[in-house]
Amino acid sequence: MIVRILIWLAVLIAISLIVLWVVSGGIGKTINKVRTFTSSSGDETSSFGSFRLPWQPENPVLGPEFSDSTDYAYENFQTVEEELASLQEEYETLEDATRAALDFGTPSPFRGIVYIDGTGEALETVPDVEYLRLAAAWNNTAPVDITGWSLQSAVTGVRAYIPRGAYDFRMGSINEQKNIQLNADASVIVISGGSPVGTSFRENMCSGYLNQFQSFSPPLSEHCPYPSETVPLSAENLNLYGDACVDLARTLPTCRVPISYFTSELSQPCRSFLANTLSYNGCIDTYRYRANFTENLWRVYLNSPRELWRNTHDVIRLLDAKGRTVDALAY
Repeated sequence: MIVRILIWLAVLIAISLIVLWVVSGGIGKTINKVRTFTSSSGDETSSFGSFRLPWQPENPVLGPEFSDSTDYAYENFQTVEEELASLQEEYETLEDATRAALDFGTPSPFRGIVYIDGTGEALETVPDVEYLRLAAAWNNTAPVDITGWSLQSAVTGVRAYIPRGAYDFRMGSINEQKNIQLNADASVIVISGGSPVGTSFRENMCSGYLNQFQSFSPPLSEHCPYPSETVPLSAENLNLYGDACVDLARTLPTCRVPISYFTSELSQPCRSFLANTLSYNGCIDTYRYRANFTENLWRVYLNSPRELWRNTHDVIRLLDAKGRTVDALAY
């Protein structure tokens, strides 16, 4: 009897538990929980929602992604390499600047006012052909006196001083020597050797005549007045010199004494007039009062018996009268 009662009691308890399970959601709740699992292959991922096994921690800590760690280390390596390259470049720049400052020396207040304008023919081995070019800035407001300045090789120590010169050079005369003063935008050709005419001088519109009988390096510019300007077609000239003289003047080259062009057709007055007028001194007498007579160009001779500048590499300084560096040329 007791056994039967216990059996029925167990059955009632089981039925009660089943009823409670159904009331609380039963099979539907279990199905929903299973549906939270999604699995797939390829690029999709598996999601377990909020489901976890009893032995799993509530908030698991995942390990580092190896691919992300590798990329991060590579990016850091690249950044360090770039910084090192930048520092190296900055160091080299500072080193170059320091070397340039040592080569330049103590700056002169004339820096930027006069400068070395290229190498010219500094690599020549003959002093009469070796030269440098200097220039005065176009915006200078006052003439710059360069007599007493010097050019010096920072490599060999050779130094040569800029002399005085003739403002209005004349052939066959003792020319007055004055300090060389550069106007704005003036140019100077500084030749290592001696002058073919015995002095440094400023060029003028007649200087091209000097090329005929002396050798200049570089050659003087030949912008002399046309011979036809000297003997224009006029009644006076026809009466004084004759038709042949006027015709010849129209065909003569500029900057040349025309003695080799004289023929028997020319009158003696014509020959004398052309020989005296179409010459360097004759050209000066005729045109010296023109506004554009003088050129803004000097020929300066250092009178060295040997070359001054190295033929491979050199650093040449232009020094003012106090030895301060106006400009420097490295080649």
